[in-house]
Amino acid sequence: MNILPVPASGPLDYYRNKASFDWKKLKLFIDTEDIIIYKNEIYEELQKHPDYKIDLLSFKSFDEIRRIVARQAIIYKSIDLLSLENTIQNLRRPACTTRIMMQLSPSSSIKYSVGIRLFVSAILNMGTEKHLSYISDAEEGKIFGCYCLTEIGHGSNTKGMRTTATYSEGRECFILDSPDFEAAKCWAGGLGQGATHAVVYAQLILKNVNYGLHAFVVPVRDPKTFLPYSGLIVGDMGEKIGLNGIDNGFVMFNNYEIPRHNLLNRLGDVTKDGQYVTPIKDPNKRHGAALGSLSAGRVNITCICETLGTKALTIAIRYAAVRKQFGPDEEIPILEYQSHQYRLLPYLAAAYVLRIFNDYLTEVFYQFSIDTITGNNTETRLPELGMEIHAISSSCKPIAGWIMKDAIQECREACGGHGYLKVSGIGDIRNDHDANLTYEGENHVLIQQTSNWLLKIWPLVMEKKEISTPLESANFISDSSDILSKKFTATTIDELCVPENLLSIYKWLVCYLLKISYEKVSGELKSGKSIFWAKNDSQHFLLQRMLITISNATDHAIKNVLTKLYLLYGLWSLEKHIPVLYQGEYARGPTVTNLIHSSILKLCAELKDDAVSLVDVIAEPDFILNSVLGASDGMVYKRLESAFCLSPYNMKRPQWWEEIKNLVNVKNKL
Repeated sequence: MNILPVPASGPLDYYRNKASFDWKKLKLFIDTEDIIIYKNEIYEELQKHPDYKIDLLSFKSFDEIRRIVARQAIIYKSIDLLSLENTIQNLRRPACTTRIMMQLSPSSSIKYSVGIRLFVSAILNMGTEKHLSYISDAEEGKIFGCYCLTEIGHGSNTKGMRTTATYSEGRECFILDSPDFEAAKCWAGGLGQGATHAVVYAQLILKNVNYGLHAFVVPVRDPKTFLPYSGLIVGDMGEKIGLNGIDNGFVMFNNYEIPRHNLLNRLGDVTKDGQYVTPIKDPNKRHGAALGSLSAGRVNITCICETLGTKALTIAIRYAAVRKQFGPDEEIPILEYQSHQYRLLPYLAAAYVLRIFNDYLTEVFYQFSIDTITGNNTETRLPELGMEIHAISSSCKPIAGWIMKDAIQECREACGGHGYLKVSGIGDIRNDHDANLTYEGENHVLIQQTSNWLLKIWPLVMEKKEISTPLESANFISDSSDILSKKFTATTIDELCVPENLLSIYKWLVCYLLKISYEKVSGELKSGKSIFWAKNDSQHFLLQRMLITISNATDHAIKNVLTKLYLLYGLWSLEKHIPVLYQGEYARGPTVTNLIHSSILKLCAELKDDAVSLVDVIAEPDFILNSVLGASDGMVYKRLESAFCLSPYNMKRPQWWEEIKNLVNVKNKL
């Protein structure tokens, strides 16, 4: 069985033949044989359904888009390969399915993920045996779920949320209430038109005491009629910039009663007589365990950002290998120009770093979820792990979002005017990606949560205590005294381009910025001016995970190309922080700036011939990519001609031609 079919021969062969490595070997190393076979089975299933043959040339109404996406989401649910039971057989499968579904149809992917996966995951992580019926009903399609955390007036600030769940002893129920429109739950995917049930976060009130935010399963519509229940107002939020196949909705509760057992009670419960009980006595540990469960969305969005950026890069790099402009004698591919390499290849390196990291983070999160559900280690290390996952995802989601936002825009511009065509696919990618910057927490606010976690570590460092976190993402900070005493010593590109040397620069950067931020904690940090350094800790962790992966490569050519990607991403990201290296006296003179910039250009030049094959490794099949500019055969102009000729409007006289003619005649008579 040939699990890796060779791309069709065409204009891209020129670069494929120049690659320094075997793309099939790299794909097997990155994905593993099990994942590749699993993906091929999904591709085969998806191609059976006409609903997934997406025509970029046809115009569809708002309601028609919603109808198609709803059908696609139901088809996802019907494919056994995508079931929760199937995906967790290999903890790398969830990231794999996210990549496939998000590139094929982002709206239906999110609708399915929220309505089934996130809804079920929330109940599994926070509920108990009494809630299992909701899971089976959701998986059988008897109910459709959604996830209600954000409110009109509060998003990232969860402590400020005002929806309340007050316990009534006499009626043995919770009374949900939204005091005003600002307390309405909003932006819940699927709530606008299709959800019958919601996981709703509300402030738990017992005998006039607020016990903080807790999650409840709340029926919102009759599953038989899809009409809302009395006691609540639920509706759709309307058209958006992108992802219009998702019916984002809002809901307001007016003293709406739900049974006591609808509280998801794994970490905290309420007795019949209104007493609060919890299996985890330490509130910090309880908070940590809860934070880990809340990280599901951010972990998934980090993967989504990488996925959409990869799709845009696939299109732009393949186009750059085919598109020819200028040259000394004959025209040459624009990929040959240094400026074009600098525009695209650092983002390709970022896509690889993020892909490897997302595979790791997704595995960690799903294992955390399994351990939470089974009660494994709940009182000890698991809460710490939950807090660390929360801290990491709170910074990696913004980093991935910002990097890929810029990558997608650069890809759009790098494809010139043709990139502006809808059939290029990049415009839809850009619009759909935009939501990643704000949902599940506005990025600038979200990254402060990572800052707060790191700032709590620094006093322990000052007391000479050893830092030991479950994922070891910040353990190096224990050695901050030694790290901060080091200086930049590289004098050549070869000395700088050593993976361990680059990682040591990031360690210094994190320790230095953490130190000065802690010293200024009562000033700039509180006003939100000194949070950018938290991103660098995550950059260190991203590179650390990439380095571990590289060390496992046995093929020299694979190790070599991955090392170049590692160095390019690390140096390109570091270039933005050169002033800090001088500010902290880590570097002196012009050498550092010149070396870093020269190294980036050198690495881009070395990776230029590998770019097309690197894209082949991480690209989805053409029926999923769905772009006239980025198909694997490289037939850009043939596909453009076909798109022009098949457009329903391209050669027809407009229906309103007489209107224009009459207006011209009226003007002439005047």
